[in-house]
Amino acid sequence: MTWEQRKVGEVLRVVFRAVALEDEREYQLVTVKRRNEGVVARARLIGGEILVKNYQEIRAGDFIISKRQLVHGGNGLVPSHLSKSIVSNEYLVIRGNEDISAEFWALISRTKLMYRQYFLSSFGVDIEKLVFDIQDWKKREITIPKIKEQKELETLFRKLDSLITLHQREGLAARLGSRPLVGSSA
Repeated sequence: MTWEQRKVGEVLRVVFRAVALEDEREYQLVTVKRRNEGVVARARLIGGEILVKNYQEIRAGDFIISKRQLVHGGNGLVPSHLSKSIVSNEYLVIRGNEDISAEFWALISRTKLMYRQYFLSSFGVDIEKLVFDIQDWKKREITIPKIKEQKELETLFRKLDSLITLHQREGLAARLGSRPLVGSSA
């Protein structure tokens, strides 16, 4: 496997799909959980209830970054059930391209090296109030394999995640099977 050093700005593909909010239409808003725990639904609101009007649409497979929560792992891949949801301009939306896939961004965002880069590319007076500086981050270097190897690594990590989930379920089922249920007469 051959990895090469590239500047983030050389491989980064940012998209902004502006949404003109309609006062009577309902919108699904999302957020990202800390510690790389993914993209989750936040609220369903009518356009007239949304005070800030600078929103963008996200789609399945986008990798999104919370500019205010990134040093805490506030990023994730958009799952298909949240496709066409909206986020404010406080989020950076990244699409995969011929150099790096969105799923690979999600993988490397879990590494200590990327956490460090996110921290170094942030500014503010307190860890809880740091804001991500995208222009600074674009100048930093990352080491990535060719897209074919990225896809192979993504497949490997998906299989590992599935295996871990299966073992966790089996362990839970075994523990529950050995104890009487609360309120049962067993």
